Amino acid sequence: MSFGPKKISLSDIGINALWWMIAGFIGSIIILIIVFATSSIISIPGQFEQSQLSGATNGIFPFVLSFITFIATLITLILTSVILHMTSPERYKKNTATYAQLGFFGILTYLLMTPVYIYTGLISYDNIMIIFMIHCSVLAFWSSLILELLNNYRYILTGFYGSFIGLFFTTILTIMLFGAFDSWYAKLLSMLIMLPLINTSLIFFKGLFEFLYFHYNRITNLDGLWDIFYQIEQEDKELLREEEAKNNL
Repeated sequence: MSFGPKKISLSDIGINALWWMIAGFIGSIIILIIVFATSSIISIPGQFEQSQLSGATNGIFPFVLSFITFIATLITLILTSVILHMTSPERYKKNTATYAQLGFFGILTYLLMTPVYIYTGLISYDNIMIIFMIHCSVLAFWSSLILELLNNYRYILTGFYGSFIGLFFTTILTIMLFGAFDSWYAKLLSMLIMLPLINTSLIFFKGLFEFLYFHYNRITNLDGLWDIFYQIEQEDKELLREEEAKNNL
């Protein structure tokens, strides 16, 4: 039996995007809390201001920023996984394997990105916020793929292509937003809206792709993405029947 495209409405897309936005804002609040909690050790606004005035950089600052991003994004990823289970329990299951993989990928990304933060920060603070955006976007994108693979493997291709489309439009929006700010202080504050923006944009455009594909399938009755495993199984069975027919001749 073939599993056809799951019906998705614009309201479903809006609800999911809203919840992902809330998860992103929670991540931003966590960033604020950590920044205030560590202000006695290292002041992020102060570091930026000092860098703008004297050009001096501090190797500890990019390391701290990388760690703050890691904590905030990891909590955001776990929240989005919980939210997906709440809003689409038939598609996204609640299991420890998902959380373990999200945690592992978050730690791996943190270890790989930290040297980039430090290298960029030692040269200049001007581009370190771009590294922050790349860090958040990579985590959101790959986490989306992990969630699809572990919870919805039969329909992995729609999640795969939808995530790429979401990443494409998210990248454009974040670059436009970041470029709209001129002062370093405004760009620093823009970090607080990057997490909800990246989260919301990625899930919205991913859902929009699935919505359009559902209607494409309903109109044309053509399906090259949804139940790819069913199609492979049918092809294997057909090849097996042909082989058995040859052997019986």
